[in-house]
Amino acid sequence: MMILSQRGRAVLIALMSLFLVLSCSKKETKTEGAPPDSTKKDTTLSYVSQEVSFSVFFDEQCTKRTIKLGSREKELVIYIAVNFPETMQIAAVEYRLALPKGLAIENDKFYAERAALLGTFDAGISETFPCVVGPRIVLHALTLNVTEELKNAEIQLLPAADAQFIGVAMCDHGNTLVPAGSYKAVVNPIE
Repeated sequence: MMILSQRGRAVLIALMSLFLVLSCSKKETKTEGAPPDSTKKDTTLSYVSQEVSFSVFFDEQCTKRTIKLGSREKELVIYIAVNFPETMQIAAVEYRLALPKGLAIENDKFYAERAALLGTFDAGISETFPCVVGPRIVLHALTLNVTEELKNAEIQLLPAADAQFIGVAMCDHGNTLVPAGSYKAVVNPIE
């Protein structure tokens, strides 16, 4: 039987609480790419940090958000990263990956220090890890199969479907949730 130290139990309880908060969060957030909800009477927009953002890149250095594929290329790698200030520490993220028709995930090389993952890319995932200091963490390097011709194919990071939240949880006492913006990537952009 495994005996946990007092600190180990505290970390486990904090992570379980964080999962619960992220998976049950119902905060209303309007971010780039999210359709406006016209069914609610309250039309105020929630705060979205300008300093925290999720992005999809086509290079490991996280600089390229567009790529042109040759007609014979049947595979590409994308990098999902979250950018945040160097003065901030984060312990969890939540988002959803929206792939266009013609791309399918073949392989996932994820952040090695990841402690847990809940959910799926297409519905939304929550991931936790030991506290990380900014300015960036690459969460996934996904190998994608190209199953059909792609033109102006947008890869987006959106709020998780159930929680309608895209953002991070900080490493403070209450694991403060910080809504984030997102930047898409485009395969074979039309000039």
